[in-house]
Amino acid sequence: MLFAGCAPGVARGGGTQSEAPNIEATAEPAVQWPEHTCEAPDAAATTGANYRPRQLDQVGPSLPFALLMPVENALVAEVYPSYGYPRSGGRIHEGVDIMAPRGTPVRPAAPGYVTRLSSTDLGGISATIVGDGGVRYFYTHFDALASGLSVGQYVDVHTVIGYVGNTGNAASTAPHLHFGVYLGGLGAWCGWQPVDPLPLIIDRAQG
Repeated sequence: MLFAGCAPGVARGGGTQSEAPNIEATAEPAVQWPEHTCEAPDAAATTGANYRPRQLDQVGPSLPFALLMPVENALVAEVYPSYGYPRSGGRIHEGVDIMAPRGTPVRPAAPGYVTRLSSTDLGGISATIVGDGGVRYFYTHFDALASGLSVGQYVDVHTVIGYVGNTGNAASTAPHLHFGVYLGGLGAWCGWQPVDPLPLIIDRAQG
């Protein structure tokens, strides 16, 4: 089920739409991004979760300077490093869980274009954004999406995209945001490569 906007029971107030700025490479990244490797079989490169969204044609060429903490008032030092941990069904944890009270606002860790808004049994209420350098950001287990958030919308790091919850398979856990980061690149397409988000995140200025 895709939410193209304010689906009843899914959206709340707080989302804003921003115009995309002129994108220029101004500095080298402050964090050490992993190298993107292209190893996906050709047949898997454009199907299922490895699809290439058209919004990648609109993003800038340079990786972000760093990723900003997406959860309001959360601190990097308080995030448990759970990337790569085993999960049910033979999966691994392709992200980190950022704990926060239910309803805490979530803002993008980096600017980009919304490519998917969904609700599934596994992730619950989710938003996917692609940004500069060909990076995909996955935010999930929302209690609700922000009102007016829509596929194709450009969002900056100040735009509220949703609110912390525990939807999907997180229903038995405390409210948190699952945050995943995937490298896709802007050259030859071979699918998405999950990377550990935690070393890439820095705290937002407080106050």
